[in-house]
Amino acid sequence: MSFIRKGYIDTAWGQIHYRTAGDQAAAVPLVLLHQTPSSSVMYERLMGELAADFRLIAPDTPGFGSSFVPAERPQIGLYAEAITAALTTLGVEQCCLFGHHTGASIAAQITADAPQLVQKLILSGPPNLTTAQIDLLRTKVMPFTPDENGHYFSDMWSQIRAKNSQLTLELSYREAVLGLQAAEQYAAAYEAVFEHELATLFPRIHCPTLLMAGEHDSIRASLEPTAAALPQAQTHIILGADTYICETHTQKVADIIRTFCKP
Repeated sequence: MSFIRKGYIDTAWGQIHYRTAGDQAAAVPLVLLHQTPSSSVMYERLMGELAADFRLIAPDTPGFGSSFVPAERPQIGLYAEAITAALTTLGVEQCCLFGHHTGASIAAQITADAPQLVQKLILSGPPNLTTAQIDLLRTKVMPFTPDENGHYFSDMWSQIRAKNSQLTLELSYREAVLGLQAAEQYAAAYEAVFEHELATLFPRIHCPTLLMAGEHDSIRASLEPTAAALPQAQTHIILGADTYICETHTQKVADIIRTFCKP
């Protein structure tokens, strides 16, 4: 695996923590935005696959990993503004932008608000959700309710395992710890996605776009409506994959990104 460096970037809201690797002289960086409740650590395997081809930048979303915790209830717009500011500080003028689940919402917002920044866009599992999907997902969001007996810890483990009981225990442990660390920000990020009108951004997205999802992704059904709204987009479905597509099908995801983003 390529050597991954970590750092912090000052923004008006607080510090953004990020991972970086690869060819720092590459003309167009690849920026990776993670799902909830993960952090940029979810991209370490993928960064190892892509380091020979790109300058890689993977920030932690505000409230997750080691980035600042928002002072108020966050919205996708806040996440997008803070990450855009961080990229500006890093001297990024154009990038290929990849977002997975919550990261896809943020990536779409950045692309709509700062089209000059995004040369190509990849939305992995875009949460273009119906009211029925939102209602169902709300029943699965775990509120921050710590208790004297520590049931909250075991409940978090159960929630993460329920996403994919075949996931390695190591990966489930990592995600459960990140969920515990996020505390109330976990549910807040879900609400930010639910309140975000992702579909309203599509008319403002004109760059080359790729849509992808695992065959068994929990929001796989969002892919076709998103593709219909973005007729310029390519679409890939990765067979046998689910929510943790970047960890379980790393080589396939890397190949898709490399083919799409390389000049």
